[in-house]
Amino acid sequence: MPESNVNLVIDLAIALALGLVIGIERDWRERNFKGGRRPAGLRTFGLIGLGGGVAGAIGARFSAFPAIGLALTIIVLTAAYWRRSQDGEFMGLTTIFAALVAYSCGVLAVTGMQVPATAAAVIAAMILGAKDRLHRFVRRLERSEIFAALQFVLLAGVILPLIPNQSLGPYQAINPFELWLMVVLITGLSFAGYIAFQSTSAKRVIGAAVLGGLVSSTATTLSFARLARKQPELSAVLSVGIIAASTIMFVRVCIIASVISPPLGLRLLLPVGLVTLASAAGAAYLARGLASVELEKPTISHPLDIGAAVTFAGLLGVIMIGSRALEATFGAEGVYAISVVSGLADVDAITLSLSRFATDDLAIGVAAAGIMLAAITNTLVKIALAAFAGGGVLRPAYAVLGAAALIGVAAAAFTVGVD
Repeated sequence: MPESNVNLVIDLAIALALGLVIGIERDWRERNFKGGRRPAGLRTFGLIGLGGGVAGAIGARFSAFPAIGLALTIIVLTAAYWRRSQDGEFMGLTTIFAALVAYSCGVLAVTGMQVPATAAAVIAAMILGAKDRLHRFVRRLERSEIFAALQFVLLAGVILPLIPNQSLGPYQAINPFELWLMVVLITGLSFAGYIAFQSTSAKRVIGAAVLGGLVSSTATTLSFARLARKQPELSAVLSVGIIAASTIMFVRVCIIASVISPPLGLRLLLPVGLVTLASAAGAAYLARGLASVELEKPTISHPLDIGAAVTFAGLLGVIMIGSRALEATFGAEGVYAISVVSGLADVDAITLSLSRFATDDLAIGVAAAGIMLAAITNTLVKIALAAFAGGGVLRPAYAVLGAAALIGVAAAAFTVGVD
């Protein structure tokens, strides 16, 4: 048998398999139809996928054939659904569109795009199988959250492509496109954490602290501190939550740095890892013997807002110019100074700024040390805020975070010595 025929048989087998992947989910989902009469099940979807493969193969000679086959698939499925609707059964359109995906995957499989076809079939099956979870997720969304998601689409899909991609300003420190791309990165990461925080049904303190810390570790810390003042008997478990929320910030900045400058992310692994291990050990020690406690989640507003994004972009631009100016004037000491000052209010901006410059001519060790100093400064600020809001009942959390901060300072000094 010619090699081309062997390859075609393999491609058709893949097309059949992809149809079956989607068909398994549809067959399971529609298993409760009266008398077992499903409009389209495992065998039907297998044939649809195989039919797409055959149409794709014929399309090599007759380019219109895949479109003809797709039209026939739509007509047949629509007729089947119309017939079922005459019996008084409500039929959704999901299966029809799933069949179109199966057919299209079959076509792709025989036209040299087996990997995209497989990915599309698996993703389609996952989306179909997640019906109940997706519906529960949507029911939990508030109008403000839907509007926030639309704002993110505006930030990333409309505004970003319109921004010029060139270096401007003093020291050529600002590239408007890269600046806004960083804003999109931060807002996207924060919003993803917020959605995860809002959609989870778990109210246990550690889960709430970690997810809340991804969005705003400061807001989460203050929320737990205020609760500790009202309910001192929960101070031990709330101390663990504050440690978790503050520590996840270090992980977050490491992720951000890794996205922009992978070498910088690798350099941060050691100091961030040491701080995380120290905090985790302290939290585990405080959590020993504690009973499982459920609390109300901290109140955290969604992080997406056009005005806030513009303000953050302005702050980031100022820090970028300031970092360049101080580095040019004072060297590494200038970078450390602005890192500490920035850390008093925000860690994301200085993390983005130093990560961007680490891809140019700023020493990676200096950038890593600056990011760690900002995160440590911000941790000390959270300790002060928690002490003001919660009082002395949270001393164990202050002690653990203070010790972790000292370890972070030593690790930051080490990162500079590596260069």
